[in-house]
Amino acid sequence: MKSVKYVVLFLLIIQFLLPSGLRLSNVYHNRLDYDKVKSNLHDIGAVMEQIQKEVKRKDLKDYIVILGDSILFGSPGNSNQVINAYMEQEQGAPAIFNLSLPANQPGDIYTMMLMMDRYGLSSDNLILNIRYASFIERDPYPSAVFWLQDELRKYDREAYDRVLPQLKSAGYKPPSSLYDRYKHMLHEQIMPSLELFRYQDFIKKGINYNYKHLVNEPIPDDALGDTRPWKEKDFADFMTDESLINSFSDKAFVMTEESPDIYFLNKMIAHQKGKRTLFLLSGTNHEMMSEYVTKPGYKMNLELIDRYMANQPVGYVNLEGRMSNDLFTDHTHFIPAGYEELADVIWTEWNRRP
Repeated sequence: MKSVKYVVLFLLIIQFLLPSGLRLSNVYHNRLDYDKVKSNLHDIGAVMEQIQKEVKRKDLKDYIVILGDSILFGSPGNSNQVINAYMEQEQGAPAIFNLSLPANQPGDIYTMMLMMDRYGLSSDNLILNIRYASFIERDPYPSAVFWLQDELRKYDREAYDRVLPQLKSAGYKPPSSLYDRYKHMLHEQIMPSLELFRYQDFIKKGINYNYKHLVNEPIPDDALGDTRPWKEKDFADFMTDESLINSFSDKAFVMTEESPDIYFLNKMIAHQKGKRTLFLLSGTNHEMMSEYVTKPGYKMNLELIDRYMANQPVGYVNLEGRMSNDLFTDHTHFIPAGYEELADVIWTEWNRRP
């Protein structure tokens, strides 16, 4: 009986002391750890909790948060080659936290904003990106909320119910049976409330890295892929990929809330009322994708996006054609020098707006 009490006491101590015993550097380096997050989305909450602690500990003012997809995440480079790392080198730059995630859709980005509210992170200074492909009809892929369906259900049930048919058509299966609901509650509500569970991935990572230091092994690079310029790569198979072709469809966009993307954009913009917000429309490698970006329908769709954003009370920059094609590593991502230049463009645009 005494041993059980000691175990319970030990777990209670961990529950209360573990978060305060960690530092932001234990869970975050310039961006989320994609390899960890893609397997355990609860790692996002742990990172947000530590950022909130860092903000309080350092009494940070006017910090910026970046929310976006793989472009603002910095794919395929490593975590030292992301735009916020370059932006923080600018004179007078505040702390900048990058919570972007590859494959994020507008529904995920909106949900991340709600999660920031939950963890006490300010969205007073927010940089976000959208892309051309975000506005293409989802028939049924990709899902309007790629990662965070359960979190959207928790934080905005009305929005969740609104897009649920689209999510289901793309393969999402909400818990239905009594057992499924119990399992869902256990994994999505009860277990994440336990700090040992929430931080388990980072504890394991720390142990692994400490071991590598001990035996004088190098820490693995966290780049996601090949960062060479696109002209040095073979894209023969990629250029015939159906998902790529669909992402440049020239079919006229639906710019009403009939589109889940416009619906979520409207939710994001409403959330940011009175706050400093900059939306970026990600650019395209026009030389590589010339077959598609020269179509009249493509150009008309870009004009539709520009007109929609011009009527919104937020900052907006269309990055189409702003970046040299030589700075791309593929059709839309950049080599490290490209992200450094993109950081300069964004920093200039950010400071151009009140």
